[in-house]
Amino acid sequence: MTVFSVQNCSKSELTRIIKDKALELGYASIGIAPADVFTGYREEMEDRPEYARWIALPAGPYAGADPKDVMPAVKSIICATYGFSQTAYPEKLLQSVGRVYLGRGYVPKPDSMNGIRRDKFLQFLKDLGIQVDESGPYRIPDRYAGARAGVVTYGSNNMAYSRDSGSLVVIFSFLVDVELDYDEPTIERPCPPDCMKCIAACPTGALYEPGKLWPTKCMLAMQISPGHIEEGLREKMGVCVHGCDRCQEVCPRNEPILAKATQTDPFLERLAEEFDLEKMLLLDDAYYERVIYPIMYNYIGLRWMFQRNAAIALGNTRDASHLPALHQAKEYCADEVQEYIDWAIERILSAG
Repeated sequence: MTVFSVQNCSKSELTRIIKDKALELGYASIGIAPADVFTGYREEMEDRPEYARWIALPAGPYAGADPKDVMPAVKSIICATYGFSQTAYPEKLLQSVGRVYLGRGYVPKPDSMNGIRRDKFLQFLKDLGIQVDESGPYRIPDRYAGARAGVVTYGSNNMAYSRDSGSLVVIFSFLVDVELDYDEPTIERPCPPDCMKCIAACPTGALYEPGKLWPTKCMLAMQISPGHIEEGLREKMGVCVHGCDRCQEVCPRNEPILAKATQTDPFLERLAEEFDLEKMLLLDDAYYERVIYPIMYNYIGLRWMFQRNAAIALGNTRDASHLPALHQAKEYCADEVQEYIDWAIERILSAG
């Protein structure tokens, strides 16, 4: 048990203790913001097509606009960042899965290192005598909170950017009932003037102007939705099955960050050896648990959606060697997948 507490620390001392602990636990940066209403948040969301139904905050699409709706006693928001830019991700996995999911930092599993880190920090705050909201992550607009706390800025591709990790960063927000020293906000978008590289690179046209995203056109949105994927969009998905990094890979702000990615992840190296789109299509329980779930646990709860995404990816290879697996899948895949298998077969056959 720590000897420090809310009762015997000054505001500045308490702030320093909290920041030191976050850094000790492995967060890349830590900032603190007041728990004021996020002005303009609701208006911004309503100005974007289909955003109201896309946002899935537990208490409703705009509840997080006022942190007090989430935690009435809140006075400060602690924002910690975790960067996943240092890893040289296996190319075989990168072709099909986004870095944020390979990094296992976004909505981390409780028994993962990122989940354990979050729980340890929560417990530390409680040991200090601080009341913390524990209702779950992503209850407030975290990018807005992170910019208000000075740990991230915005990008034209809608991503948050940290100083050391570029857009390869996850923000963890902690709502607390104590007043702390607040950091200078960085609510800005310091992208190169007139740069439109992310918009030009977006395969499905989801990015339609700097800082604006049509969410249901985003490739990830299609991959994780049980809804119908239009034929005209399928070929634009390439071999991606869970996420897309195109807008981040072309970003000039990320160029020096990606160039420094040299660390290997032995766990991902092992998964890369086993990752196979045909096995994802012919999905059995053992393969799902061993290879798919560890890096794609975030959104997709229905197995047939993984198979649908794999079928589209196989079709986009235009490789006839995948035809036997596609025909085999037709024998037992769910009805929801059949149309995509047929499309993949036809796409491969049409390539000659």
